[in-house]
Amino acid sequence: MSVTVYGVQASPYVRGARMGLEEKRVDYNFVDIPIGAHKEPAHIARHPFGRVPAFAHDDFALYETQAILRYIDQVFPGEPLQPKDARAQARMNQLMGIVDWYVMPNMSAMAFQRLIVPRLGGKPDEAAIAKLLPMARIAVAEIDRLSDGRPYLTGEKVSLADLMLAPHYFYFMLTPEGKSLGSDYPRLGAWLARMEAHPSMKATAPKM
Repeated sequence: MSVTVYGVQASPYVRGARMGLEEKRVDYNFVDIPIGAHKEPAHIARHPFGRVPAFAHDDFALYETQAILRYIDQVFPGEPLQPKDARAQARMNQLMGIVDWYVMPNMSAMAFQRLIVPRLGGKPDEAAIAKLLPMARIAVAEIDRLSDGRPYLTGEKVSLADLMLAPHYFYFMLTPEGKSLGSDYPRLGAWLARMEAHPSMKATAPKM
């Protein structure tokens, strides 16, 4: 059996997919693609939209993190990563959608401005950050409300929603805006600390 994840190691989506494999204790290969190479023909053949991650299990190819995580949970043995209760599963799906539609375009976009742009020799776009902040504030408040103080986002155990959100929230909390907002939601800070203690998150820590 061959399992491979292709992607930029610093990507929160790539990290989420890898965390799923780590939680299931699957042996896999990680191909770390240099930033920019995800737009080159070799990777476009794996992911026509030029994004990361891409995934392969033997001769089965897949992309999109939600699809990859659900496949991992269904195919590989180990502790289930999706709750059986219909309402808990619906909440998980809702939170995963929030990550894709509101966390990534706002919270992670702010983290990109604060953390990545300076490393590339630029200056953060303060006007863009100011425009992103209101929606980021709503996203944090909603995630806190929906998780309702549970140990993990949907209950007592880690679910796919935790694996999706944790890498994004990790970066966001390194920004001044994240630290400021995070101070108003200590339950999410405690949740992130629990996630960071997981071997899956330690094993996939980005090289900052």
